[in-house]
Parts: sequence; C-alpha cells; structure tokens
Amino acid sequence: METAHCNQLPISRNASASDLAESSEIGHYRVPSDSRVMVVGFGKKYQKKENFVIATARFVDPVLMPPPEIIQALKKRVGQLQMLRAVAQEALEIVKNPNCSIQEFTNVIKRDVKLGADILKMANSALYCPVTPILDLNRCVMRIGFRECQYLILSASVASLMHRVSMSQEWIRESLWRHSFTTALLATRLNRTFRLGFQGEEFTAGLLHDFGRILFAVVVPELFLKFDPLDFEETPELLDRELEATGTDHCHLGAWFTQGNQIPQPIPSVILNHHQPELAEEHQCLTALIAVADQLANDWERFGENMLAEFVPPSALSLLVNDENGQFETAFVEALPTLLDEAQRDAAAMMVV
Repeated sequence: METAHCNQLPISRNASASDLAESSEIGHYRVPSDSRVMVVGFGKKYQKKENFVIATARFVDPVLMPPPEIIQALKKRVGQLQMLRAVAQEALEIVKNPNCSIQEFTNVIKRDVKLGADILKMANSALYCPVTPILDLNRCVMRIGFRECQYLILSASVASLMHRVSMSQEWIRESLWRHSFTTALLATRLNRTFRLGFQGEEFTAGLLHDFGRILFAVVVPELFLKFDPLDFEETPELLDRELEATGTDHCHLGAWFTQGNQIPQPIPSVILNHHQPELAEEHQCLTALIAVADQLANDWERFGENMLAEFVPPSALSLLVNDENGQFETAFVEALPTLLDEAQRDAAAMMVV
C-alpha cells in the first residue's frame, strides 16, 4: 500500500518504525522494527495486522510529527491540553449516522453538564444572535442544525480548554485568544455577508488556526517570545524562527496535534496551510477564507483603525471567488469597516463566555 487518505489528507508516507517516537497519551506508538507504519494515533490502543499499525484514533500524518522534545513537553501537560472529552467524541461520532435523532444526540451531550452549558452559552452568543434565548439542547439543534452543532461542540471544547490552560504570562494567552476569536468572527462575518456557503466550519477553523502558537506558548515558554514576539507581523520569517528554535512550526504542530486529538477535517488541513492557502490541495476556499480573516485580524492588532488608510486587500482574496471584473474586491473593501467593528465587538463579548 503506497498511500491512504483520511478526509482528503494524505496520511501515509511509508515511514519506518525507527522514525517514530515512543509515546503514551500524546504522540506516536513504537512498533516492531520490521513493520512499516500506515497510520498512527494518540491515546488509543492499536492492533497489528499484516505488518501495519491500525490505530483506533483518527489517522495522523507522520510527516507532521514534531521533534521528541516537543512531544515530551506536551505529555507533561496532557491533562490541560485535552481537546475533546469522551462525551464530545461520542456526540461527534453518532451524528455521522444519518438516522441519528435529535434526542439521541442531545442525550449524549447531557451526560457532560459543562459541555452542554458551554454549547448553550455559545449558541446564545454574538455568533448566532438568536431573537429569543435558546434554553435547551433540543431547541439548539432544531434552531441551527446538526452540522453547525458539530462545529459548536468543537468550538465550545476549544473555548473550555483555553480557559483552563495556564501560561507563564497571562497576557500571552489573552492576546492569542483575542486574535483567534477575532479571526473566527471575521471569517463568519465574511461567510455570511458574501454567502460563501460554509456552515460553522469557518468559525471553528478560525478559532483553531493558530493553535500551534498556543501549544508553543505552553510547552516552551522560555523560548516563545524570542521567536514569536506577538507583534502580529506573521511573515514567513516567523515560521523560520519557529523551525530554528523548536524543529517545527506552528502550522505543522497545530495540524499534528488536532489530527491526533480526533478533530475532524477540514480543520487540521486549514491549520496546516493557512499561511499558504495556494498550496492547499483540498479545502482551499475555506483555507483562503481563514487566511484573509487572519491577515485582517493581524492588521487590526498592529494598526487599529489606521489599517483602512492605505489598505491593500489580502492576496488570498483571489482564491475565494472568481473575481475577473473586480466587483468582489470592491464590495469587500466597502464592507470592511462594518465587518471589523462587528468582529471586534463580538470578540470582546465572547471572550467572557
């Protein structure tokens, strides 16, 4: 077998067992030296079959694996960095069944009181702006649908993680979290304004696009500000500094970690390619949307309202729609002041949710 695919992302590079690091909760499994690795997973037992390891967790591309030092540092923080608890994983799994009922879905979520409360908080936030409050999970599913509820579970789980993770300097977490929320809300506003057709995945992808930076801040706090001063000037040099200091960059680290924690596609793919959406072989439109929202959020952090004075539209804009006559770019620039104001206001409100 040469190549396998999981949700359109290549997962097999025929890596030998000697290329992989030993791990328990986070990372890759050690396999017999005469085996070839097809897929590897995180925190799950595996079965050996015909010289291949078949992981029961989501497939993880070995090419994304960070150096052993980063893996060991993550293992020490595994309790804080759990992305999906058991109930969230089960809910995301059963909703794949086309015959799943609303009651079956919500009965699973109700077993985790905090998850249910977090979902309802987010459903009543500026993200959805319901006319009347959504007071129970059944009504939540009926109001926004199964598909968006899946991404609501992911977003609520990530928000919960960010509230409990600790960093050496609190302002770093607040800065990264504000940027993530702003990017997510800008992506959502752009999606709705220009009817791009996404159904919740744009918010979750925006929320998680820089998750690798958050991981860096947690596991290498003594190095983090040296290679990432949080000036929001995310040039290629930032990735080069990360690679030199840690052996990986935040795009690869975030994609590796989310894939291993069973975050479904297209999220890991967007994380991997959000700095170079033109290289995305799949999910390119969503990746381009996040790249546009990311650049807008960065420019706002650096220049505030002055960013509009000499604004240059993001290059990734050309990947969103076919805009030969320039009408989309014109409409985008005209809508931008309102989109920025709304995203900033909503991000400030949602960060306390």
